[in-house]
Amino acid sequence: MNTDGLPPACARLLHEKARRRLSFAHIADKLGHDEVWTAALFYGRAAPSHRDVAQLASLLGLSAETLEDDFRTAGPPLREAAPAGATTNPVVGPFCDALVVYAPAVHSVIVERLGDGAVCAPTMKVRVEKAHRPAGSPGAAGEVRLVLEAKYIGYQSW
Repeated sequence: MNTDGLPPACARLLHEKARRRLSFAHIADKLGHDEVWTAALFYGRAAPSHRDVAQLASLLGLSAETLEDDFRTAGPPLREAAPAGATTNPVVGPFCDALVVYAPAVHSVIVERLGDGAVCAPTMKVRVEKAHRPAGSPGAAGEVRLVLEAKYIGYQSW
C-alpha cells in the first residue's frame, strides 16, 4: 500500500487497517459513519471529530493523543478542486469536484468489495433521480441523486 504524500495520521490508519484486515465497512459501522466518508478520512479527504479519533485509536490500538496531534498538524483535509478544464457549470461542476475529492475513497471501497479491477466506461449507465426527503426536513425542496452504474472487470493473473 502506497501512503506517499499522505499525512502521518492517514498512513498510520491505513497501516493498522491492513494489518488487522479490517474493511472500511466494518470501521464505518463502529464509527457510525458512511463507508465512503470513512475511507475519505483514511485518505486525508475528511476531518475527524474528537470522538472519531478516540474510537479509531481504540479500534486500531493507537494512541488517541498521537493521532489527534497528527491530524491537527496535518492541517485541513486535502480537497483540491477539479483539474483545469473541468466544467465550472453550477449543475455539473460540483459532481466533478466530488469525484476529485472522494476518488481515493471510492476506489478503495470498490476494490474492497469487488477485488482489483476496472470500471468499464463504455457500458456505463447514468441516471438522474430526485431524492425524496420527508416534508419539512432540510433539503426536502429538492435534492438530486446521480447514479453511475457500469460493468466492473476484474484484472486477471497469468
